[in-house]
Amino acid sequence: MAKGGKFAANNDDKSEHAVNGAAASAVGKTLSTLIIAIRNTVDSGLKTISDALATVTQEDKSVEATTPAETVTSGQ
Repeated sequence: MAKGGKFAANNDDKSEHAVNGAAASAVGKTLSTLIIAIRNTVDSGLKTISDALATVTQEDKSVEATTPAETVTSGQ
């Protein structure tokens, strides 16, 4: 791109298609990179949530195993 936001190319049809293709390719690559970054971030967040839920579930099972049944059913 040149100053003023204009594409630097000749004024014939071939140049116009080449410039448009290059711009479309650049936009496509940028969007692909953003999508990958977003997916990685979401996957990381979901893994953190999954690990936290696994810990909570294991703690609940541990409490049930060590607490007598009468205490659990009596409502304390």
